[in-house]
Amino acid sequence: ISPQDSGGGNPMEATYPHIFYFHFKNLRKAYGRNESWLCFTMEIIKQRSTVSWKRGVFRNQVHPESRCHAERCFLSWFCEDILSPNTDYQVTWYTSWSPCLDCAGEVAEFLARHSNVKLAIFAARLYYFWDTHYQQGLRSLSEKGASVEIMGYEDFKYCWENFVYNGDEPFKPWKGLKYNFLFLDSKLQEILE
Repeated sequence: ISPQDSGGGNPMEATYPHIFYFHFKNLRKAYGRNESWLCFTMEIIKQRSTVSWKRGVFRNQVHPESRCHAERCFLSWFCEDILSPNTDYQVTWYTSWSPCLDCAGEVAEFLARHSNVKLAIFAARLYYFWDTHYQQGLRSLSEKGASVEIMGYEDFKYCWENFVYNGDEPFKPWKGLKYNFLFLDSKLQEILE
């Protein structure tokens, strides 16, 4: 399955540099970026240590009859193919957008039902952060135990090195990465207080 068209079903292995730089750039106003991308790592927790297990990339499905945000694509795959009540999981998401209100609610409900799953979310950008409904969605995730943070330089570099067909090229930070991180991080802290 090519990284261009896989949204849902099974995860892709990685994505391409131009897609990563376009969709993960942490702009304050990200016009035209109406897809959500989710890179994940999954570890199994055994006797207080973690064992690296699976990783991959989801993007939202944009087909009108099967619209499915990246978070839902992940949960669907995870619940159908992976989840076992006898296993403890540490899941980390690196997302191009923070979850929308509906996805935040679904993920919060999922975490409430599955105490054996720990979730950390690192978002490149905040989705409609000025809207109180979307803010409540982020708070509900936090209240159900998810760690919600903004991606910083090290997170972008990690994604570049682990989820992008980068041809051994080093990660090239864009102008404003740190400034936008500080702005978005302060907004998120205000929301989660």
